[in-house]
Amino acid sequence: MNVSPAWRKRFRAIPDSRAIFLLLLVLPAIAHAQAGGASPFDTGFSAMQNLFTGTVAKVASLIAIVVGGYQFAHGEPGAKKTLAGVAAGTGIAVLATNVLTWLWGI
Repeated sequence: MNVSPAWRKRFRAIPDSRAIFLLLLVLPAIAHAQAGGASPFDTGFSAMQNLFTGTVAKVASLIAIVVGGYQFAHGEPGAKKTLAGVAAGTGIAVLATNVLTWLWGI
């Protein structure tokens, strides 16, 4: 079969563009499947959530309780209000994931 060079050039360009399109379509799916379905953002944000509702929240709550108790012991004005705020803030900070679940079902 004798095919002209112009036809051969046109015929050769079509599979190349299809191959590139297919490659661009399939590679992200392959990369996502290899990552186990977990996005790096999901992993990072989950780590931050565990940090802020765990260690950081407990340490900050401990410091707030100590400072509030010191104010209460020395008769500072508004100490009862401060301790009530510390109690509420501590509960929200430590149990933030439960609060989110309760409010929005997340």
